Amino acid sequence: MASSDREILSTDIQAKNYSISLKNLELGGNFKYDGTVKIDLEVRNPTKTIVLNAVQLQLKSARVYAPGGTELSTTSFSQDDANQRVSISFDSEIPSVADAVLEIEFSGTMNADMAGFYRSAYKPAETPVPSVPKVGENYYMFSTQFESSDARRAFPCFDEPNLKATFDFEIEVPKDLVALSNMPEKGTRDGADGRKIVSFERTPVMSTYLLAWAVGDFEYIEDFTRRKYNGKQLPVRVYTTRGLKERGRWALEHTHTTVDFYSDIFQIDYPLPKVDLLAVHEFTHGAMENWGLITYRTTAVLFDEKNSDPSYKNRIAYIVAHGKL
Repeated sequence: MASSDREILSTDIQAKNYSISLKNLELGGNFKYDGTVKIDLEVRNPTKTIVLNAVQLQLKSARVYAPGGTELSTTSFSQDDANQRVSISFDSEIPSVADAVLEIEFSGTMNADMAGFYRSAYKPAETPVPSVPKVGENYYMFSTQFESSDARRAFPCFDEPNLKATFDFEIEVPKDLVALSNMPEKGTRDGADGRKIVSFERTPVMSTYLLAWAVGDFEYIEDFTRRKYNGKQLPVRVYTTRGLKERGRWALEHTHTTVDFYSDIFQIDYPLPKVDLLAVHEFTHGAMENWGLITYRTTAVLFDEKNSDPSYKNRIAYIVAHGKL
């Protein structure tokens, strides 16, 4: 559908929930991964073609399931690189239904572009756990940056801010690494080759650019809001790569006070069950306000009491507060 100044996706198909599963993370070499996304759809008009966003992804197969026994499959994909879209074509028509499911198998790359699902190089403050990948003198952590339209680099999706949905997310990682996402951990089960699969609670309805996840040799410091939300104080954590967590004390102190202050001043309770801050070693922004997992440039969230310039305290307090809005 075209507006006067831009092309946007058709509203004939509306995503309601994404279930994303990532596995086979190649921690080194080409840094590839495999994924499956199952998208709960409302199909408002019958169609043989679904158009969504995907860039730098390899789509392998797609299936649609609809009530009444409808099951369609295809490997027919037409990539529009200029508009970062892919058209998925089926031989038969998908009926107009309120509860279809589109399942896509795909693969991607944990790139070095600081966009999508990407890798950050760093020099460790302490010896990392064995599974942390190393190339030359650099070790790596992994995180996402989806604003404003880079979720499409990590998984196929309807990647426009107005096309909101809920999200279920799980990822298979080595057992000595930590996986994070917007919501609290739901559970852990055994994966392939001695790895674990970490799953997370379903998010509220939100735009694709607010979805986030991260994998690495992380540790954290913790505090709690002084105010109660739904009868509970909320956990507030600052995550860093190993050996840096104590530098997050100043940010931690200002996080719980800011959450409580905003909830009082706007008379709207903070809506999520946790507040995580993550220091990312390579980052294009000062911070990114992913719901429940706010990512920061290291210099915007970490303060070394012995070596940092005291003036940075004001900057950190400001950026921590900005990330909650």
